[in-house]
Parts: sequence; structure tokens; C-alpha cells
Amino acid sequence: MQHSLTAQTGIQARTGSGPLPSILATPTLDEFETLILWGMRQWMHAHKERRCATGSVLDAFEFSGLVPALAPLNRMMTLLILGSRRRLAIATIETAPLSIDEQLLLRILNAARQHQMDLVESRLGMWMEQVSVQATAQATMLLAQAAFSSPAAARVDA
Repeated sequence: MQHSLTAQTGIQARTGSGPLPSILATPTLDEFETLILWGMRQWMHAHKERRCATGSVLDAFEFSGLVPALAPLNRMMTLLILGSRRRLAIATIETAPLSIDEQLLLRILNAARQHQMDLVESRLGMWMEQVSVQATAQATMLLAQAAFSSPAAARVDA
């Protein structure tokens, strides 16, 4: 089956607002990717409502043993909002399909998880001015370290 990309389908693909082409189009997320995605979406939702973004994810992160990930998540998201050349498609509701920007952010976090700073910086550079890339990459590395090396993550990996 061949799909043609139009302006409308391109926007839908980038924002995750259109119908999914198939079940295979949704990547499988592990527990911590799911939690980080949820955290990014909650952060964005609170930000758009002008509420404390960190407070909106505190209980879930406390429950999951990820409190050390709160500050890096806040820093990464703040820098993404302030330093991006365009508005990133990060959903504000839990049930939204995964957008291309969210998928890329999760890939960036997985690169950070593997300590691939060059890859993290190059992918962030697609969205951001060069002056913002290094600080955002450092926050991303800290977020990956906090989220993926927590005691709770070690129990899941075992």
C-alpha cells in the first residue's frame, strides 16, 4: 500500500493528530519510556495552563522512585520550549497518538541512555539554535541517567 504525503497528512504525522495508518505504526514503549512520555505530556499540559509543571508530575515520579529525574525533566522541557525554532508537537492528553516529535524525543533519550552525546546533540540541533543545544543535551543526559539508572529501573531490567 502506497501513501502519498500531502500538507495535511504531513501535519497529522508530525503532530500525531491524524489516524494511525496501522497498529504497527505505534512503537512499543518500555515502562520508563511510557513514564517519561507521560511526564513530558503532563509538563506540557501544565505549561500551557500556566501551572507549576514540575508539581504536575511529582506524585507519579515519587511513586516510581524517579524524583531525581524531576529537575532534569523540567530543565530539558524548559530549554526545548525556549530554544526550539518551531513549536514541538508534544501532546497534552494521555490518549493522543505518539507524534513524530515525541518519538524523536524518546529516541534522543535512548541515545542519552547509551551515553551517545554526539547523537543527542545532533538530533536536538534539528530543532534548536546551536547556542541552546549543549545545555539541552546536558539536561537530557541527566534525565536519562536519573530515569534509567534508578533503583526502580534496575528492578525492571532484572
